[in-house]
Amino acid sequence: MADAAKLAFQISLFVVILGYGLTARYSDVTCVLRLPDLLARSLLAVLVVAPVIAAVLVSVLALRPQVAIALVALAITPLPSLLPRRGAKAGGHVQYGLGLVVVLAVLAVPWTAAATPLLGQVFGSQYVVSTWHIAGLVVTSVLAPLVAGMTIRSRRPELAERIAGPVERVQRWALPVAIIMLVMAAAPAMWKLMGGWTLVAVVLFVTTMVAIGHVLGGPDPRFSAVLAFAASCRHPATALTFAAANFPNADERGAVALYVLVTAAIGVLYTRWLRRRSVKLAS
Repeated sequence: MADAAKLAFQISLFVVILGYGLTARYSDVTCVLRLPDLLARSLLAVLVVAPVIAAVLVSVLALRPQVAIALVALAITPLPSLLPRRGAKAGGHVQYGLGLVVVLAVLAVPWTAAATPLLGQVFGSQYVVSTWHIAGLVVTSVLAPLVAGMTIRSRRPELAERIAGPVERVQRWALPVAIIMLVMAAAPAMWKLMGGWTLVAVVLFVTTMVAIGHVLGGPDPRFSAVLAFAASCRHPATALTFAAANFPNADERGAVALYVLVTAAIGVLYTRWLRRRSVKLAS
């Protein structure tokens, strides 16, 4: 079930990126490169601030090993989970979200490999990174569906229009199904982790990163909404891959499942707050 849940999250991201690829142009994907200041702030939030926040929480709070491992793994793997769709739901700039996912996908392997030794110095342990596994996730979940979708759009536009509807319907169900599968697989382990500082640490990490992403996104809510999700959301499959490479005898599924649920709940609250805020500003 755990392996099936990881595959379900990969399929979720694949379907989302494929759907956007069916309607995207090359200029949409490179949109973020034309916003260098925003891109710099985005990379700062996702690649630098998130690991620092995780390191502070692990150092300050008396966390169980599985929770500390999961937080570190989630923070150090930069690939966001379903960012374009979540950002769009919150009224975010779709092209910026799609472009940021591509940039983070390209940087995922070298950044994780570079950050792992630094993380080892902070925690006094030697970590390794499964570069081939992460590269495989990046290629199959992001780059391949994007190229496939854009290729279909450019060469067979009528086919792109015909399959866009079914792909959209699959998008709506893919993430909930993946979450349910992960929670079912990790429910016993997640329940054992409840208590102490576990829930506090996960909530603090997610809410802090949502706030930091929102602020660094700037005054335009279309960009701040996307960066808030990019900074706080991580792909569970990449985090589990990193954790399994370094802690083969630990079970981090419970902590990762709890993170997924907390991220979903806070994401809903944040989206509602954005919508109410936009209504007040409009009136």
